[in-house]
Amino acid sequence: MIVDQSQETAYPSYLALDEILTPPSRTRPGGSGGTLLAVALRAQGLWFEQLLRELGALQRGLDRGDGPGALRAVDRSLRILRALVAQLEVVEPLAAWELAGGETAGPGAFEPAGFREAEAVLGWRDRRPSPADRRPSPADRRPSSTDRRPPSAEPYPAGGSPDGGGVTEAEAARHRPSVFDSLLGYLAARGYPVPCDLLYRDVSSPAAPSPGLQDVLVRVHRDDGAAAQICERLVDLDEGFQEWRYRHARIVERATGDDADPRGDVFAPVFPDLWAVRSLL
Repeated sequence: MIVDQSQETAYPSYLALDEILTPPSRTRPGGSGGTLLAVALRAQGLWFEQLLRELGALQRGLDRGDGPGALRAVDRSLRILRALVAQLEVVEPLAAWELAGGETAGPGAFEPAGFREAEAVLGWRDRRPSPADRRPSPADRRPSSTDRRPPSAEPYPAGGSPDGGGVTEAEAARHRPSVFDSLLGYLAARGYPVPCDLLYRDVSSPAAPSPGLQDVLVRVHRDDGAAAQICERLVDLDEGFQEWRYRHARIVERATGDDADPRGDVFAPVFPDLWAVRSLL
């Protein structure tokens, strides 16, 4: 086999190291706290972008009925969440006066790009603004019926954040089928009697706990097959996301003195039915 060496990809260019490793705050006045926060958030943003890719793979696996593929995607997602939680320890000791030039950092300064989109992809539909969502953005205006992205357009984005914080992407994700919706479709395709009002619900609205679905989930767990394993891994994923939210909220409160989670959703589950069924088994 002849290899064209001129087309061979070098390690630095393949990883875009010059772009990734250039701290945006290198010329910022003040102590090292601001640079530390910028680097940590950049790393968190990269991991959240990869998490969005894995959640997309999870949805595609569920939609195709590929249980093993969905389980592999959930496993990778859980590993990423553990890395995200561990990395928060780097910025945990920061105080507001250590950040940069005596400036005061607001809660939104600690929120990595991709976080709000990830929770929307999972199924979170609370529309109350987060601290990072309060800055002006195209998503702040009320979308009309003619300018919303249709649910079928790019259903599983790879990530990215043109507005810097992912507000626009998060709003778009709230109008697409979520991981929860893909799970319902997967269960229905396996022959489980998922309530029709959930299968054909408005995906932009919060999914209220459903006793009918919980009865179905009891049957799923008692069958103890691939569907039960997926449900269990989704509970693990939900728990990991709650842990990240809690650690993030405490870091913001410690550094700024502000309540980082005015919505009160630090421990709110994304999949309430998967938690509620535990008491029925």
